[in-house]
Amino acid sequence: MSVFAGIDLGGTHTRFAVMADGAFVLSEKYVTTDLMAAGPKLAGVIARYREVADRAGRKPQAVGIGLPATLDADRRVVLSAPNVDGLDGLDVVSLLEGAFGVPVVAERDVNFQFFHDMKASGRTPRVALGVYIGTGVGNAVWINGFYTGAHGSAAELGHIPVPGATGVCGCGKVGCLETVCCGRWLKGWQERNAPDTPIADIFARHGDHPDIRNFVETAAMSVATAVNIIDPELVFLGGGVLEMPAFPFETLKTRLLAHARAPFPRDVLEVRLASNLGDSGARGACLYVAGKFGTVQ
Repeated sequence: MSVFAGIDLGGTHTRFAVMADGAFVLSEKYVTTDLMAAGPKLAGVIARYREVADRAGRKPQAVGIGLPATLDADRRVVLSAPNVDGLDGLDVVSLLEGAFGVPVVAERDVNFQFFHDMKASGRTPRVALGVYIGTGVGNAVWINGFYTGAHGSAAELGHIPVPGATGVCGCGKVGCLETVCCGRWLKGWQERNAPDTPIADIFARHGDHPDIRNFVETAAMSVATAVNIIDPELVFLGGGVLEMPAFPFETLKTRLLAHARAPFPRDVLEVRLASNLGDSGARGACLYVAGKFGTVQ
């Protein structure tokens, strides 16, 4: 029996998944702050993983962990994790391999979510793009494998500068895409302009407002920028914002294609809505290490 485990350490929740002989047999969710409060150097995550592995009934052969962070070029050391205290500068791979006794692969959380979406689609194209708009903007690039750049910091669409934007981003820069096109911006708009509207109903009730229409157009132009640079075969668009009721996905797709270079990639580009499984990041981590260290049935 081949057994692999995935961990998706998010800013709010941490999810664990176990896959045996190609089938997912276990998925559990915990509050990240509780795990991080259990001790330094991921002590809570390590303890919970051991409990999950025990319940699975067999020790996994390898573990993938997705992190809400930028990693070094070797994909071992956390360079910056602004939403989870205690990770900056940590050699996660050495730490977890020592604790688990098996190979560990670390990646940005969005990369494993994106990998799950590709596998679920039945395709692993040569070039693909993923953009996930939630609290912030997650971005993944696949060019015969995850494209991570010269220093490990590639695929940061959320931090491209937007002309006229003046907000301060969580990264410390001014005018990043994340300051005008993410769930955090929508929440601020709702508080200022529609305080009686639940945030989940913003698109259903205010989708025709010029600010909300501009939000969708900004998203389309930004994704099209990445499309025109890397010429992908397949694009996944997802995240919590796109899962909100009445989000105009078809409008986003149409406007994206309107900005894409013609005839290619526009005329052949496949644009799909990403999965909304809560544990897709942990599942993607399982699938990735299974492909690297074993087989996927």
